[in-house]
Amino acid sequence: MTFFCLTAVKAEPVPYPQDRTALRLYLADGRQQSFTLHQLQRFPQSTVRLRDASGKEQLWMGVSLPWLLQSMDEETHDRPVYTRSLNHYSVVIPAADIQRYQPLIAYQRDGQFLSIRDLGPLYLIYPLDDYPELHQQVFYNRSVWQLSEIHVE
Repeated sequence: MTFFCLTAVKAEPVPYPQDRTALRLYLADGRQQSFTLHQLQRFPQSTVRLRDASGKEQLWMGVSLPWLLQSMDEETHDRPVYTRSLNHYSVVIPAADIQRYQPLIAYQRDGQFLSIRDLGPLYLIYPLDDYPELHQQVFYNRSVWQLSEIHVE
């Protein structure tokens, strides 16, 4: 009788390819723009510091949602956006949220790119720790992991 010994190996999440489209932006005038992670990294970077459930601080890096919208069209500052994720979750982000809280389209957490398995490749997050009023379910619901599309309404 032969016994095989299998060792459990914790597989690291596969990073999302830098040159594959990660985000599609649809503007109200019908224009569309696609972005790869490589392209998003060329934009001005923003960060958000958040504490996880255990209290450990995490540094999220990405592109500010209002900056991305304004870079595409000056008329987006007063419009809500409809977001959609890879798993088809969708939510509307009010224009007031975009301007006041400046949600981040994050692609890195603590210097590591987000895999699909790890909420990525993009995660729209609010700076929850900077604004106590954001600690409400409505704002948690507006944080979109696996973000894939933004539609300006």
